[in-house]
Amino acid sequence: MLLKKSLVILCCLFSSTAFAERWFEVEVLIFKQHPAPYLQEDFSLKHDAIEDKNTLDLLASAYKNQAMDACINGDPRFQTRTFADTLVNSNPQSAACNDSIDYVKSYDVLPVTPQAPVQDTMEQTYLLAPEQLQFEQQRQALDRKGLTPILHTGWRFEGASQSRSPSMHLFAGNQLKNNMNTGFSYANSDFISLLDTPEPLFNEAQSPTMKWELDGLLKIHLRHYLYINADFDISEKQDNGELESARFSQFRRVFSEDIHYFDHPRMGMIVQIRKFNH
Repeated sequence: MLLKKSLVILCCLFSSTAFAERWFEVEVLIFKQHPAPYLQEDFSLKHDAIEDKNTLDLLASAYKNQAMDACINGDPRFQTRTFADTLVNSNPQSAACNDSIDYVKSYDVLPVTPQAPVQDTMEQTYLLAPEQLQFEQQRQALDRKGLTPILHTGWRFEGASQSRSPSMHLFAGNQLKNNMNTGFSYANSDFISLLDTPEPLFNEAQSPTMKWELDGLLKIHLRHYLYINADFDISEKQDNGELESARFSQFRRVFSEDIHYFDHPRMGMIVQIRKFNH
């Protein structure tokens, strides 16, 4: 009897460990849609700011590292040296390219694919390296249709419940600068909008005077099936200088290995979740 109980306990422990180590990788390709001038806007609805208490931001550090490397290699976009510095030290590997600079704000346009080292671990969530991405055919199809990708990335993560899974902070595209006296027009996915100033989404890489074309959260959680919950603001500058934001919110049950397409009048998103080491 004791042996039987011991075997049951071992089986339970093995099952629990196997479930805890169900790892996946997700690849995400987001692109801008062609303008649709036939859409009508009704300025009447306001959206709450996108927020989640359990948020993970891997892109900010990746963008920062790329910019710092470019600064060290002499890229003038990220150089903070004064003219006097250049007279004293012409070496592009200047001390001016240091870790204290907010390099993310120096981008006019963020890189489509954030750079990350190749990893094959199962310790904590991490970005995929560009060579680990697989949407080459999808990129070529977008090019043929004249559609512009603004973000192509992926990450590996442990499958977890909705309460335990973090929401990945994704932001991409052009930096849309706005003066404090200029109003915001806010629209939902049906392009119902309100002239109002929304609260900033994030306080870390953003300020009240800057906004990215795409900014929001993507959560993937596991409960027998895989689920994707995406909430983004898609912003653009109008002819009158105002920034208009449209809300993209979709929730969907998905299957691993299948390629899923999410549609919106201003953006499209292609997602595939693949099993990793199981």
